[in-house]
Amino acid sequence: MGNIVLLDDLTINQIAAGEVIERPANVVKELVENAIDAGSTTITVEIKQGGKSLIKVIDNGKGILREDIPNAIERHATSKIKSVEDLEKTYTMGFRGEALASIASISRLTIISKTEQEELGFKVVTEAGDIIEAEEVGAKVGTTMLVENLFFNTPVRYKFLKQDATEFKFIKDWMQKVALANLNIAFKLINDGKQVFQSNGNGNIRDLIYVLYGKDTSENLIDVDYKEENIHITGVIGNTLMARESRKDQIIFLNKRNIRNQVLTSSADQAFKGGGTGIGKFGFFILNLEMPADFYDINVHPTKMEVRFKNESEIYRVFYHAIKSSILSKDFLGNNEQEEKKKDYVENEFKFLTSHFGRENNNPINRIYGVNSNKKDDLKEGEKRTVTLENENATSQDGQELIKRENQRKVDYVYKGILFRTYIVVEIGDEIYLIDQHAAHERLLYEKIRANYKSNIKTNSQMMLVPEVYDLTHKEIEFVKNNIELFKNIGFDIELFGENSVKINGIPDIDYRVNSKNVFLDTLDEMITNERSTSKDVEERFIATVACKAAVKANMDLTPQEVDNLIQNLLTLKNPYTCPHGRPTTIKFSKDEISKRIN
Repeated sequence: MGNIVLLDDLTINQIAAGEVIERPANVVKELVENAIDAGSTTITVEIKQGGKSLIKVIDNGKGILREDIPNAIERHATSKIKSVEDLEKTYTMGFRGEALASIASISRLTIISKTEQEELGFKVVTEAGDIIEAEEVGAKVGTTMLVENLFFNTPVRYKFLKQDATEFKFIKDWMQKVALANLNIAFKLINDGKQVFQSNGNGNIRDLIYVLYGKDTSENLIDVDYKEENIHITGVIGNTLMARESRKDQIIFLNKRNIRNQVLTSSADQAFKGGGTGIGKFGFFILNLEMPADFYDINVHPTKMEVRFKNESEIYRVFYHAIKSSILSKDFLGNNEQEEKKKDYVENEFKFLTSHFGRENNNPINRIYGVNSNKKDDLKEGEKRTVTLENENATSQDGQELIKRENQRKVDYVYKGILFRTYIVVEIGDEIYLIDQHAAHERLLYEKIRANYKSNIKTNSQMMLVPEVYDLTHKEIEFVKNNIELFKNIGFDIELFGENSVKINGIPDIDYRVNSKNVFLDTLDEMITNERSTSKDVEERFIATVACKAAVKANMDLTPQEVDNLIQNLLTLKNPYTCPHGRPTTIKFSKDEISKRIN
């Protein structure tokens, strides 16, 4: 007798269940997704003992015809596709026809369903995949699924389940995500008789975020609504105050399906870089990508969490544009026209960041980014000033026009003074702005150093009167040797001087209000302390660190001319909102907000 045998149906279904159903949360996922596909507008999920003893899902969808219910628990039985060609044009959550068969094989499953055309509903009860009861019952239009005694006939798998509270946490986390993706569906989650979560299905993502994350989060969001050809990206991103130490608050949906994809997370990292979050932190975002089904393959893994795009580079670019454009859309110091003609600017930034800081021309950026000023008249407290943003054409790397302003724009502000020798106070209309002098100057210097580095300007060093020689540790000298070209490109005139020493003849040509001799050592110490694994991160961190070390500090007195110049130059930037490490350059208070607090 041969060694190869055909497995029985129950064994086949249990093997399939092992791929699709790892824990109770997977059962909830499959049943709720079926309810969504049925056109439901309300979905209630009830859980007992973390889903081990009971999972109940009630929906008001179109229901299942009674003659289809027995087929629904058979493997590869589905109403959503007819052939392999349909995989490239299906938008439903489920399509393989494995879920119900897998669930039925490892539990006691009860299905109660009624369609609008039928007078009575129909109930089917299965155990380990076998139908043990079938009868007509009274029911509302929709479907109720009860899964009891999960894994009762697979004790090994049951043994590996976590405690009830842990298993319920997986369920709750998934339910909250599916509610964020399906804003027009009202969801309710009940655990051991207590309502834990409810969404109202009103279509407003900010209302739901308020419920899930709280008031502070909901007030620090930026709307995203970006469309390019057949790709539409909507949702929200967090401002700099929402930067996180981990990726747990980065949620991506593809046609309302929660997915994981390294291409998209890498694109988001680049978009937030240099002003959205700060170095070493991750941006907050909840985004849904809508695109034709033939743009991707969701049939990569049984859980459908992994997805493969047919044109990854294009998806990477569009996702970057959606986030970056939204970051740059915010009002800044009364200038609310940042939206104007910024697409070319974002594209130029994209090329810059994705070409390993490729430097293709020698066009300097003719703009003063320091705090020194040649103005002869002093800025006085209470004096009204006007910044006129002239018509200008900036040039991108490929020689194309980068920004084109049709008209002059004027921003009127009144200088009110400096608080705590740190915060510049400016009044614009009915709003008060506090400008952090260190964060603002750091942003200006960062933009200048980065522009010089980007344009490969070779004369960007400021020669020191007396060269400095520094003795370094073994780790420090190794870092310098490995990155000496980076030091030179940023503006350090540096050379190795003996076995463990370097000689600094010049430092980056920017305006200093700190001891310039300390810039090299402070930068080196910061880079060693926070050394990154990729050259891209090293470059970005290096530029930001030099800007930080050279910028004016808190409690450092500025002259009126320096304050005026700092404000005016800050207004000319396309991305002035934060320092490169993510700290806000300004904080805004409205007259109404102040009045409410006083009254």
